[in-house]
Amino acid sequence: MRRWLLAGLAAIALSGTLQSVARAQPQPSVLRVVPSADLTELDPTRGANLVSRIYSQMVFDTLFALDSQLRPKPLMLESSQASADGLQWTLTLRPGLRFHNRQPVTTRDVVASLQRWMGSTSIGGQLKARLASLEAVDDRQIFLRLKEPFGLVEYILAGPGAPIAAIMPEADATRPIGSPLPNPVGSGPFRYLPQERVIGHRAVFERNPDYQPRSEPPDGLAGARIVKVDRVEWIVMPDAVTAANALVTGEADIWEQVTPDLASFLTQRRVTVRRLSSLPSVTFVRPNFQLPPFNDIRARQALALLFDQREILDAVAGDKVPSQPCWSFTVCGGPLSTEIGSEPYRQPDLTRARALMQEAGYRGEKLILVATPQLPVIGQMAQVAEQRLRQIGVDVDVEMMDFAAMFPRIQAQNKPIGQGGYHLFTYYGAGAYWFHPLTNLSIDVSCPAAPWAGFPCDPDGERLRQVFFAAPDEAARTSAYAAFHRRMWEFLPYIPTGQFDVTSAFRRGVQGILDAAFIAYWNIEKR
Repeated sequence: MRRWLLAGLAAIALSGTLQSVARAQPQPSVLRVVPSADLTELDPTRGANLVSRIYSQMVFDTLFALDSQLRPKPLMLESSQASADGLQWTLTLRPGLRFHNRQPVTTRDVVASLQRWMGSTSIGGQLKARLASLEAVDDRQIFLRLKEPFGLVEYILAGPGAPIAAIMPEADATRPIGSPLPNPVGSGPFRYLPQERVIGHRAVFERNPDYQPRSEPPDGLAGARIVKVDRVEWIVMPDAVTAANALVTGEADIWEQVTPDLASFLTQRRVTVRRLSSLPSVTFVRPNFQLPPFNDIRARQALALLFDQREILDAVAGDKVPSQPCWSFTVCGGPLSTEIGSEPYRQPDLTRARALMQEAGYRGEKLILVATPQLPVIGQMAQVAEQRLRQIGVDVDVEMMDFAAMFPRIQAQNKPIGQGGYHLFTYYGAGAYWFHPLTNLSIDVSCPAAPWAGFPCDPDGERLRQVFFAAPDEAARTSAYAAFHRRMWEFLPYIPTGQFDVTSAFRRGVQGILDAAFIAYWNIEKR
């Protein structure tokens, strides 16, 4: 009996000791995030929206990165040297870079990745058009030679828009264009976990233990990318009220894009709400140039005379979030801020808009406006646009859908109505991209039809855009952009409808969030 009693007491003591040891083990630090939308593309050379870009820069690195002032700084590079005429560049990789599979990053991977990006993206195509040669000198040194001056080499390689010039293993970079990338391998600060992916619900990332951050302090997306949590879990919550409540109760730590009407609800509950980007976001209405009536300039002029920007901004931002009218194809207050050429369209004129639609051949047929309620800004803009179009006699059908369905829908070219075609959509873009004609894909008017949704083609406008790209200095670029901007108000690739602050929300225990072009998940810690 005594032996049994002693054995029992020993077992209880051992159990208590094991529980104490278990409690003493550090628990993984998990950052739970409500993203702005679900992740739909794992190939960084194909993802063309904000969610894809955030994912891409978590998993993959680029040669350069943009600091908080949107200036390019070396990231994967130890050094970059340009010749006096700017035509020859020598790029040297930092030593010790490794992919997530622990294989070293070599210049063969870099060359293959850049060639894939240049050959399959609008932004990369600008560099490809000026490229004479790109070759690996050895495992760490790359030689890039241009056919003509291009003052944006470092900027374009920093991934200023989407898709980005992400570096991946040569085998992944040389696979056929359009083939899936189910198990992405990058060299970035996070590893993507495909086995934990639940489409429509969750995407998971873990800290890359082999990542070697730079020695400079973090600044925007540049400098040291030091990961201070073990995991980042994206939890998709299409309903804004659900997302807000999750933040308040602690089920989520960060909400990437706060619905403006819930900002006060969150701040009253000790949740921090603020804009992280140096520039506000822009709203716009984009017509489809491949179908009547908006392939006619008069129908696009009608759209430009239709909208009261203040009405749209009140609908999307209310009186709790900063907003302002802006008749610019860039960002008012940004580095290229101008509203030149917009003068004829500053005041709505519904009578003239109705007449212009009739002159363009509109005879009462139903027009399809595509939108999504998952991004309330887009959904609310669509409601205002529908009302305004009906005021000038346009029969409009608003087709609401999940963003995961909307984005490929608006990207589909040459689709007739009834088979996926549409006439226009409402949208908004991050000012950190839209401020610059290289990354504002909506003013890519290259011919044949430009590659971004809506697909405009304007040879005169594209010629002026290329003059901007070739400009040798800031003064020349400012002058060239003014001429291009005036042309855009003549051609109307889309209708600017103002700008507003897109804010993020995070619990008070979340610290270290950087001011950057978009939210960066390194440097963040939970306390």
